[in-house]
Amino acid sequence: MSKPTDLLQVSKLCKEFGGVAALHNVSFEVMRGEVFAIIGPNGAGKTTLFNLISGALPATAGDVYFKGRRLNHLSPDQIAAQGIARTFQTVQTFGQLTVLENVMVGRHLKLNYSLWHAALRLPRARAEEQRVRADALAYLEMVGLSERANDSAAALSFGQQRILEVARALAVEPELILLDEPGAGLTRSEVAELDRLIQQLRERGITILLVEHNMELVMGIADRVIVLDYGRKIAEGTPLQVQHNEQVIAAYLGEEKFTAV
Repeated sequence: MSKPTDLLQVSKLCKEFGGVAALHNVSFEVMRGEVFAIIGPNGAGKTTLFNLISGALPATAGDVYFKGRRLNHLSPDQIAAQGIARTFQTVQTFGQLTVLENVMVGRHLKLNYSLWHAALRLPRARAEEQRVRADALAYLEMVGLSERANDSAAALSFGQQRILEVARALAVEPELILLDEPGAGLTRSEVAELDRLIQQLRERGITILLVEHNMELVMGIADRVIVLDYGRKIAEGTPLQVQHNEQVIAAYLGEEKFTAV
C-alpha cells in the first residue's frame, strides 16, 4: 500500500509476452508534485510499463496503486477517471478534427449530460458544450496553440501535434500525467518549449511521469530517475546519481550516447 506522500506506487510489476519477460519485478514510488523520469535503451520496457500503469495491458504479476487504490484490472477509462492521463510514443491526434475539437474530445470523462440531452440539443447540453469549449481553449492557451484552435490538427507540424496531445491529456484534469517520449522528433526550440510546459504543469500541482530519450531534457528537469535495461530496474536516484552509475553507463554504450550535463 502506498504511503501518504506517494501518489503512485508500482510494486514488483512483471509482464511476459509468450514467456518472454518484458518487465521483471519493477518497483518504484512517485511522490506528489515531482517530475519522475524513466529512461533506458531501446527495448528496455519503458512503454510497456506505461501500458501497464494506464491499463492498456494487464500485468502478469505485481501491483499498481494510485492514491492508495489498486488499479489492476481497471479499464483505461476507469483509470483515467481516477486522475491519470497519458500521451503516446506515436502521435495519435484526430487529423480530421480541428485543434480545438481534439482537446474537447479529452473532456468526455467530465461531461455531466446524457446522450438524450445531446441528441435533443437541450439547454443543459448546450451549456455544457460551451463550458467544454471554453476549457479546451484555456488548455490550448496554456500549451501555446490557441491561435491554431480552428485549424485542422493535420495541418500542425509534428512537434505541434505532440504538444496538442499534451493539451488533450490535460483536458482530463489529471493529477498524474504520463508523457511517453514527448520530445521525440522535436526541434531544439520545440524541446525548450516542452521543458517550459513541463515546468508549468509542475507549478500547477500536476505530477509528471516521463519516458524520454532526450537526456539533456531529462537531466535538466527530472527530480528523480529510474533506469530500465532488459525489463529490469538497474538504477534509481537523482539525475546526478544515475548519470554516474556504472551499470547505467554500460547499458547505454553502443545504444546511444549517454551525456552527463
